[in-house]
Amino acid sequence: MKVFVLVAGVGTRISRFAQGLPKCLLKVGETSLIRQMVDRMYQHGLRDITLVTGYKNHLIEKELGDRVSYRHNPFFHVTNSISSLWFARDLLEGDALITNGDLYYEDRVLDLMLTEKRDVMMLSDKTRIQEADYRFKLDGDRIVGYGKDIPNEETDAEYVGMAVIKKSFMPSFKKRLEELISKQDSNKWWEDVLYSFIPEGTSIHYRDVGGAFWAEVDYVEDYERIFRWVNEHNR
Repeated sequence: MKVFVLVAGVGTRISRFAQGLPKCLLKVGETSLIRQMVDRMYQHGLRDITLVTGYKNHLIEKELGDRVSYRHNPFFHVTNSISSLWFARDLLEGDALITNGDLYYEDRVLDLMLTEKRDVMMLSDKTRIQEADYRFKLDGDRIVGYGKDIPNEETDAEYVGMAVIKKSFMPSFKKRLEELISKQDSNKWWEDVLYSFIPEGTSIHYRDVGGAFWAEVDYVEDYERIFRWVNEHNR
């Protein structure tokens, strides 16, 4: 399985706290978020890892060296993650795990991703409703609604920031990615490629993290939550 990690963004919501670093280089203990992510992937047998960089890419490359491959989004200041993934479009083939690069999670989250059998799945957390950022409405095993503005009473889960796309679905995904970019939709999230299939009746599945710990570092409070969990579990 190929892995694509998107780390191009400036991270404006936490930029003061990050003191100019890409937020994936924030440290938990002695190790950066991105190094911990790559270490976990290596431990799970994932070696074909491509990082799509942007903001201060030289620092990320210095951190990881030749453990991963790199693509660069030179327009990171004026585009969003859909454009970053487009810069790696020639590598989109076979099974792929696509993830945002500002995530921290325990090992069993990767176990869930690697045991997924369906052709496309986005990871979610049904316990995160009140404080959810990006929200899902669910029907059976499918995502039927998505967005930041879904009210609590209609929210079934929070999106975790990772998805698996299998070989069977990849040609459709890649074609839609290129279609959206050709329409100059460069400010969308990469996940909008998947969401665009839902109104057409294509099943985009979800999987719940089942109580596993995870955090996506958008705010200082997210970073603090990671530290609390690490300290409580002696990680």
